[in-house]
Amino acid sequence: MTKIYYVRHGQTDYNARGVWAGSSEAMLSEKGVEQAKATGNELADVKFAVAFVSPLKRAQKTFDYINEYHNLTPIIDKRIQERNFGELEGKSCGEDSLVKKADMYNFNLNSDFGYGIEKIEDTHKRVKSFIDEVLNKYEDKNILVVAHGAIGRHFEAYFHGIPEDGIILKGPNNAEVRIYQTNV
Repeated sequence: MTKIYYVRHGQTDYNARGVWAGSSEAMLSEKGVEQAKATGNELADVKFAVAFVSPLKRAQKTFDYINEYHNLTPIIDKRIQERNFGELEGKSCGEDSLVKKADMYNFNLNSDFGYGIEKIEDTHKRVKSFIDEVLNKYEDKNILVVAHGAIGRHFEAYFHGIPEDGIILKGPNNAEVRIYQTNV
């Protein structure tokens, strides 16, 4: 059985302020560091065959805290880098956002919102490519993936399907571990 342990990075100041981070660099807050340490402790006894990490520093730093219990050399993969939110990065993702969060994650909408936002279909395509490759290459292994909230939503869509309403809002919280298993 193959198990993917998906971890979203710890809280950043962007998360705390309720703004889109996307492909922008955002460092872990003090709370995010504590979350990452707790996640490291939670995963201390898991034997991982391989670890994949987003190129963004918040994911890499979260991985560093997890890796204190392991001796893994991370594979940096751009396919699990956070979705690019274009001109919205650094701006509110709350009710006053130029694009509502539910719309941003809706497969049933034409997702060309402008503002330089990466289309949901493009994000899904790269995440699907990553998951397909990992499942094919690391059969019957434990795999660690440290990435982002939007990318976690695409993991949910991959393993549980896209809901009928098209909206994938059930992404992981900061430093949350989600386990996806398959017999592939």
